[in-house]
Amino acid sequence: MFMKLSDLPKERLVALVEHFATLALTLDGLWFTSVEDELGLNTALRLDEEVWAKFGEIEGRRIMRLLGSQERGLKALADALEHMQLAHVKGMSYEVEKKGDCVVFTITDCRPQKARIRNGRGEFPCKFVGVAWLSSFAKAINPEIRVECVLCPPDPHPDDLWCKWVFKLRE
Repeated sequence: MFMKLSDLPKERLVALVEHFATLALTLDGLWFTSVEDELGLNTALRLDEEVWAKFGEIEGRRIMRLLGSQERGLKALADALEHMQLAHVKGMSYEVEKKGDCVVFTITDCRPQKARIRNGRGEFPCKFVGVAWLSSFAKAINPEIRVECVLCPPDPHPDDLWCKWVFKLRE
């Protein structure tokens, strides 16, 4: 018989959320490196971009359903970013800031990048994957929201900033 989540104490539930979020990202990394080893980095990047674009849309749509909000502007996007799977991965640090007419999403500590470097693979050039993922995520919230990449590998970046994204409503 499976455990009933509703019977677990809050601390255990929080630990499980972090565990499953981290496990999902680990699975993605293992899949990616297997494809990279078998078919090369370019093919792995192309497939990863396709997968994350689909995932972004599904994740955004499901988060909005979970939140139950009818709001579809930048505030809704900021709330949704706080609820995505990546936000609960151990070894990831991020910031979501609502600044005037935009939302800024910054990853300051990146577990997958550090794992690639530790394993001798170098930085993952994730910019196009990030654009595909975050564009489809934002579109699921509101098709009028656009994302701009300020920086993301392979772009040069400081040690305490892996990527930075700005979301705005189309003018």
